[in-house]
Amino acid sequence: MKHIAFTICAKNYVGLAQVLEKSLKHHHPEVEFFILVADEFDQSDSAYGLPNNAFVAREVLGINDDLWNEMSFKYDLTEFCTSIKPSCFKFLFRNFEPDTCIYFDPDILVFNSLDSILEILREKHILLTPHITTIETNYSGNLAESGFLFTGMFNLGFLGLKRGDVANNMLDWWDKRLEDRCFVNRMENFFTDQKWMDFLPSFFPNEIHISQDLGLNFAPWNFYERKLIQYDNMLHVQNRIRGEETNDSLKFVHFSGFNYNALLNDEVKQGNIPNLEIFPDLQNIFDTYSTVLKDSTLKDFIQLNYSYNYFSDGTPISKTYRKLYRRWKEDGMVKDNPFLSTGKLFTTLKKQKVLVENLASSDKSTVANVGGVERKLILVNKFLALGFKLLGANRFFMLVRLLRLYSKVENHLYLLDKSYLREPKIRD
Repeated sequence: MKHIAFTICAKNYVGLAQVLEKSLKHHHPEVEFFILVADEFDQSDSAYGLPNNAFVAREVLGINDDLWNEMSFKYDLTEFCTSIKPSCFKFLFRNFEPDTCIYFDPDILVFNSLDSILEILREKHILLTPHITTIETNYSGNLAESGFLFTGMFNLGFLGLKRGDVANNMLDWWDKRLEDRCFVNRMENFFTDQKWMDFLPSFFPNEIHISQDLGLNFAPWNFYERKLIQYDNMLHVQNRIRGEETNDSLKFVHFSGFNYNALLNDEVKQGNIPNLEIFPDLQNIFDTYSTVLKDSTLKDFIQLNYSYNYFSDGTPISKTYRKLYRRWKEDGMVKDNPFLSTGKLFTTLKKQKVLVENLASSDKSTVANVGGVERKLILVNKFLALGFKLLGANRFFMLVRLLRLYSKVENHLYLLDKSYLREPKIRD
């Protein structure tokens, strides 16, 4: 059987993808590996040549320019890389005709043979790994359970597919939805390409395999339930909660959310899960990853800028601009290339004084990291308390429900287009 594995990344993660490739090839030299780069290279990047097994996604996937520009603008880096995943699967199935095709996130390291994965895909058409596998009356994980309800039950840092009609049908269905519904958006219940996988057990009950192997997709969200132990010169995974012995060897670790520059300096920093507990038994895998990162091409690529973070004149693109564009595009009010500094979006942002310096740098600001937030919230509370006195209970709480809609940047298009002051077109 012919097997292919691949990853998708921006150009700054090409070195990280090569670390994944090397670890995979160590155990499976027979598996072809490809890197799909969801980015573009300009003259300033000419010194950073792509490896022979890498494709610039825009050049090979067959997505037309208008749709590519729309998707790469309205989606941020993570959203965009995941939005083209079905197209990448289809490209590889179509052009290389593998029996199985497996996706890995670039921040994964393979520790052992993946023969069990290949065996499953001889019989089943779809292989998924759940975030967690242990039921607890009193949940003990670091990531809130509500986080899984938002992100979905399965982690799409890994996906295995077998070539055939089932995969084709699923990929066509998935691809269509990710054209315009691959956002990270709590209000709309979207989480990239991943949340859509919750449909698959209902769509393909007999063709899907949901793995209970604790050694697959070992990751920060399941550290609390999985303990590493070593015997027979191999790392194995034990259920940390139940204390049960298993025969599950550690197949691959997903170092999601870690600071890779910090790991180069032997520091373990994870940014996605507050107060993540790094158990002593995990030190081995971090030492291993740190060592291979130091001996990699990561430093050669990591400083490269993501092309789709800038307008054509070099102005940084804020998530605010992406969201305003999304809604304006949905309403059919803007049709040209959104990246052009001479285009309708840019010139309107500038004219209406929405295009401001450093707005993009505030994209990562949250209640948790903004200075003096408690004092600011007290002032807001006082202002709202005054509003309650002036409006009365009925009108005040009606206003509160309405203000929820205005927490969406997309509903502030009136700042760009005065027609929205006459016909608001507010959407949940």
